[in-house]
Amino acid sequence: MPPQINITNDLRLRQVFQTKALLMHRNERHLQLVRVNERRSIELTLPDPIAILLEDHGLQFELCDVLERIADGLPDNVDRTMSAAVVAVLRVGMPRHMRFEEEVLFPLLRLRAFWEDDLDHVLSQLELEHESDESFALEIADELEALAINGQAKNAEMLGYMLRGFFDSQRRHIEWENTIVIPLARRVLTHDDLHALRERLLDDTPSRRAHGSLLGLHEIIERAGGHGERRNTI
Repeated sequence: MPPQINITNDLRLRQVFQTKALLMHRNERHLQLVRVNERRSIELTLPDPIAILLEDHGLQFELCDVLERIADGLPDNVDRTMSAAVVAVLRVGMPRHMRFEEEVLFPLLRLRAFWEDDLDHVLSQLELEHESDESFALEIADELEALAINGQAKNAEMLGYMLRGFFDSQRRHIEWENTIVIPLARRVLTHDDLHALRERLLDDTPSRRAHGSLLGLHEIIERAGGHGERRNTI
């Protein structure tokens, strides 16, 4: 004789299983939403990598103002502390900042905005300027190091000429990046791209050292009692 099936109990068991499955699905969905909200909250508190680049450009404008001040003070009115601080920026901060742009930012722009007319030409021109500016910066750093140590330039006229040529070209270069590169980055870079920029800026020791050396110069300028307006808004 076949076993009798209790239909009522079977329906109840099915309802229990369905209810448990529905609750598990809702709980999993709730956890997913919580994780998404947590990620969004964390991202909102993280620094904007493009804003960090823009701040660096503002600090580089301050560097140009300091170089102009040093040039104006030659040959007799020399600030040895300021000259020594500039040496560190020229040897460490600027080259690291350039490497970040060339190795991380520019490749992303080439990938995301390949359709932009003349973009590759513009970025290639900026890279060429980086190369010449870095070489020139190291030459100036050697001269300013001697100035900081000895209290006088080896050749004040030549150093003044070098400084003026350098800060004039740097100001044009930074203005160009602020006018073309920064707005383009804000327009075309994806969420993942910005995350990659942020990770490199926050996790890469050389990049942190670059930013720190520029900020260190800014602090010295403030302690000296005067600094130019920071032109870092786009």
